[in-house]
Amino acid sequence: MAYHGRPGKLSNWWCATTGGHVVCGSLRVRGVALELDFDPDIAWIGGQPVELRWRGARGKRRWRPDFMVRTVGGARHAVVVAPDKGDGPQWRENLEVLHEVAAAAGWRVSVHHVPARMRLENLELAGEYRQPMTVPAQEQEALEAAFYHERPLAEGVLVSGVPQGLAMDLAYRLVWQRRLTVHWDRPLGPWATAWCAEAAA
Repeated sequence: MAYHGRPGKLSNWWCATTGGHVVCGSLRVRGVALELDFDPDIAWIGGQPVELRWRGARGKRRWRPDFMVRTVGGARHAVVVAPDKGDGPQWRENLEVLHEVAAAAGWRVSVHHVPARMRLENLELAGEYRQPMTVPAQEQEALEAAFYHERPLAEGVLVSGVPQGLAMDLAYRLVWQRRLTVHWDRPLGPWATAWCAEAAA
């Protein structure tokens, strides 16, 4: 079981946005960390870096919001993961205190839900290719050109002229980088269709 200060081998997330591990208290929280890491508007993510302490109706209380993030525009958000079994009185009290602190500090509060199952599975697959890797520009351009129109990943890999083993890995890497767009509500296997994000724009 992971807790603050102890690495969680199954739940902590190596974050491409920061180049380091983000503390996650559970696999549910890790799913939200993955979504934040995939978001191009997020410039920094910290896992449980803030602890709130206050005296409530039942005595001393403490709580750590799941994440603090900074956007590329400089805004700071306290991000909390919505409970999976409804919001009880303790959750509502936590959130009320967080809103008070955030208002005083100039933060925003964001409540996130765990991604839907298919999207989460696809993000986990694409996330396996999130580590930085140097790719020859010529090969990346050839692969992106193969997906100027929507087609299955395996088909685009074959017609790109890039060596097949490298091309499939690169295709998933481009999905993570949002250079290839996919249908996130469908399985992200070799026959999932993809198209170049720039062409769509």
